[in-house]
Amino acid sequence: MNKKKVLIVHGHSSIEIFHTIVPFYLLSEKETNYIFEFVDYKFFNHKRNIADILILVRKYHSLSLEEVSSRKFILEDIRKFKDKYKKVIYFDDSAAISHILFFILPYVDAYWVRGLLKDKSQYQKKYFGGRTYSDYYLKENNLKDLSNYFNPAFNFINQTKIKIAWNIGIGCFPIYKNKLFNKYYFFIRRFCCFLSLISLNFLIKKIIKFYINEMKSELKRDFNINDKVQKISARFTYKGYYNSVGFQRKLALQKINNISIYLTGKLKSWQYLKECYDMLGTLSPFGWGEICYRDFEASLSQSLLIKPNMDHLETWPNIFSEDSYYKLSWDLENINQVEEYISKNKAEIYSKIKNSRSVYLEALNQSSKRALDLLDQIE
Repeated sequence: MNKKKVLIVHGHSSIEIFHTIVPFYLLSEKETNYIFEFVDYKFFNHKRNIADILILVRKYHSLSLEEVSSRKFILEDIRKFKDKYKKVIYFDDSAAISHILFFILPYVDAYWVRGLLKDKSQYQKKYFGGRTYSDYYLKENNLKDLSNYFNPAFNFINQTKIKIAWNIGIGCFPIYKNKLFNKYYFFIRRFCCFLSLISLNFLIKKIIKFYINEMKSELKRDFNINDKVQKISARFTYKGYYNSVGFQRKLALQKINNISIYLTGKLKSWQYLKECYDMLGTLSPFGWGEICYRDFEASLSQSLLIKPNMDHLETWPNIFSEDSYYKLSWDLENINQVEEYISKNKAEIYSKIKNSRSVYLEALNQSSKRALDLLDQIE
């Protein structure tokens, strides 16, 4: 059987290199019916780069969809690729689950996302700030926002092209182990982004495999819940977000301001990582999307994830089941109950952390297979 060539075109951001395309880097090392080529957008030429399958990663991420010119450019771009390649896939790794470029669906063979709203009828609504939760906080708190951005609303029914690929949990995270690759993680991550720009993919693959193996080893390791300090790491800010998007973070900081178990303020990255390992819990509000780095940092750090309710979405890996994290209401009225909960429920907390780590480990083990399955599903 002739192998199909898969061309993965991407930018050189750390989200793409250290997360979104990691399963493809890993899969390219295995024996399959596909061969892979990775190309940065700066050097991508659709006339020169030949392949059977084209995967476009977050290509239109920064364009304003409210502008007619942006939509026109996107459609013309997609049509150009469809004329050249047998199959075209758009990998939309946007943080916002409620945000889908529905108008390109007729022109692509598959549309991959980090996650989806469980109730697909909700996609017919326009959410202020482009997110379900930004819309919620704006309406509940009579907020004003500098941005009047809304998500593109559409009817999701029978949209079989849209598939959940994986969220930001699939990728490379440092663990609190005194090794060079962990202590200098942020430098190495930037270095890998540079390597991707000059197509030194063999070196990127070696670095990725190191991180993934370290993460797997950590997730297999047991821990003693009694060694944990009964405090909650809450190192985040609301600054830099739209008012409606960052409001949950602001509200959380206001509500925990006088509760001594919560540790707030800034820390250096290595100190923060150590704190996550030492403390019993990690508070992780929504950011630009519901799913955050901090969710998986908590799991890797043997820390209880404390997070606003995630029941409205589906994703993979899903460490947000009832038995894997402590669920807060979106109004955060139960955030003051956390102190009592962590003092009286050590066995349940241990179980939640173990479940989270088990799910996460299984996902890391299956990530390249999931990438292969997605490719095989393309008709």
